[in-house]
Amino acid sequence: AWRGVIGFGILFFFSMTAELWSNSSPICLEQNGTWYFPVFKRYPPATFGITDAMVVNYHELMNEAPTGQTKLRAWFPVNEWDPYEQTAEVLGSPSKNHWLGTDALGRDVFARLLYGIRISLAYGLLFWAACFGIGVITGLIQGYFAGSIDFVIERVKELIEILPFLSVVIILNGLMKVDSFWITLGVVVLFSWMGIASQLRSRVLSLRRGGYAESARALGASHSRILFKHILPNALTPILTLTPFSISSGISVLAVLDYLGFGLAPPTPSIGELLQQGRTYILNAPWILWAPTLALSLILISINLIGEALRDALSPK
Repeated sequence: AWRGVIGFGILFFFSMTAELWSNSSPICLEQNGTWYFPVFKRYPPATFGITDAMVVNYHELMNEAPTGQTKLRAWFPVNEWDPYEQTAEVLGSPSKNHWLGTDALGRDVFARLLYGIRISLAYGLLFWAACFGIGVITGLIQGYFAGSIDFVIERVKELIEILPFLSVVIILNGLMKVDSFWITLGVVVLFSWMGIASQLRSRVLSLRRGGYAESARALGASHSRILFKHILPNALTPILTLTPFSISSGISVLAVLDYLGFGLAPPTPSIGELLQQGRTYILNAPWILWAPTLALSLILISINLIGEALRDALSPK
């Protein structure tokens, strides 16, 4: 468990603060006694005396300071590349300048991997939160009220489960002409909340006739009070053990969709997109493949270690 927490914590921290570790803009810049923070705020070129460009190239600014510049200092991140910046070094091997080499468009693989890990972790956490919220509410309603409500919801779940998941993603991407983070997340959640709902439903069905629930009902407690104060706390523990596995499932699904070309829109950095490039250029640039493979493996192993420990800790046996 501790290995999993430490591994996940390191990946989470560095990916969520990626701008401080890999960026073509300096963390801070001093010009004639005035301090600027380009990582956190975009400044117009005129701020630094540039009149022939729409954006500031801070590397060129440091090499060729504007006329009359008396003092200019900048502190860049340890990796001076952002995930979208293209260079002339296409499919370059790992070097001092590019730690994990460059991809087919000359972009820094380390930068794209670091930002891709952040997107994957954010996607996995949002995926879990959405599935958990929908599944818990649906499972509570099914298990507590039963009857016709339970019957209708079960039929809806069966209908969703028989739909071909990948085909729906392809159709939606084609109809909407956009590969959005939120659209992809919504489609995946639509096909993934049923498992949590079914497990909670079976648990609530056995608890709704428990002594404490019957006593609360006899005392005149409302349905919402019985559900959220008496039944849910006792039904939620087994569901919590699914949390890490749900997060890892969301991360894996996003990687697969990006690998197949039906996930996030280019040029969004992602692990799956790097894996797809790695497969294409495995003979010429194998580093593009092994870097995201190792990163994805570390993420999933760390999360699953936490899940195994959580399941052992909360197991009634």
